[in-house]
Amino acid sequence: MTNGGEEGQLSRIYVLGAGAVGLLFAGYLRKAGYPITLLLRSPAAVERFEQQGRKIGIVNDWVRTHPSRQRLMRPGEEMACSIDDVQAETPTENDTIISQLIITTKAQHVQQAYSQVQNRLNSNSAVLMLQNGMGTLEAIQRQFYAQSQIQPAFIVGTNAHGCLRHSNEEFATHHTAMSSCKIALHTPVAPPKSAMGMLAALSALPLNISVVNWSDLQPQMLLKLAANAVINPATALAGCRNGTMLQPELSSVQAFVTSACLEIAAIYARAHPHLHSELSAAAIEEYVLNIVHVTAQNRSSMLQDIDAARPTESDWINGYLVRLGQQHGVPTPINTSLYALIKLRESAF
Repeated sequence: MTNGGEEGQLSRIYVLGAGAVGLLFAGYLRKAGYPITLLLRSPAAVERFEQQGRKIGIVNDWVRTHPSRQRLMRPGEEMACSIDDVQAETPTENDTIISQLIITTKAQHVQQAYSQVQNRLNSNSAVLMLQNGMGTLEAIQRQFYAQSQIQPAFIVGTNAHGCLRHSNEEFATHHTAMSSCKIALHTPVAPPKSAMGMLAALSALPLNISVVNWSDLQPQMLLKLAANAVINPATALAGCRNGTMLQPELSSVQAFVTSACLEIAAIYARAHPHLHSELSAAAIEEYVLNIVHVTAQNRSSMLQDIDAARPTESDWINGYLVRLGQQHGVPTPINTSLYALIKLRESAF
């Protein structure tokens, strides 16, 4: 098996953003035999990783939360495992060309993080982007490639797996909800071998990863954006786990979800009329409620950011929907309010 490297060898895959999602993908890729390098933000972080043995921990909490799902465990798979022999460096530590890169930093940090590795990428590189919200790829292309046609092959993904990282476990991820991931090439030219190798590597992982056409991924991305726009700010402002939104006695919350989905559907109907049947208000609400159910025990990423007094991804989620509504003449009172309230919370940090 090859992955864009020399014959008989697997190419090294770099992961920029060693949070819960980055560690999940890095860990599974290393278990599959791929050389992995984590790009950590500081020499101190690299030193801490070295001191703890260059290992990534994965805890399959989704099995504990849903005991009936133990039948989904693959033979030999453990509730918790430690994956050895993972490399780490800072993004600017050397100038070695990166053939395959996965970016899992949060949306608000993508451009700054990308600036640290841009000079290590070329037209033969492949870059997978996994962020909440939308607009990060377009922001990178505007900032770094507005005057150049030479750029990496970009792969965009939507990740529905639930995972989190505890503050006392810097290099371990808790896989709290087993779900799925869809990825698609987003490039107007023939993709390099590195891109095809990365698609093959990811689709073979036991994470329900599907490779789809870009035209098929777009509605999935918009549905994921809707779920983030409804669940994340609501739980962040209320300080509750996702599943709290399903409590039957909270009829006002159910009404909020319905109204928010109607507003998002109206935005999508103007911005993406060709997807109207796939992005109806009913379809959006069904998707949102399913995500709430699957991730019921999760604390949303926005809630985790608020609790840690960190900036949130709201500019790329509710802010993105507000801007999209403005562009197409659609009022967005719900998303405008949610965006303003999250920004108010951030201003208190």
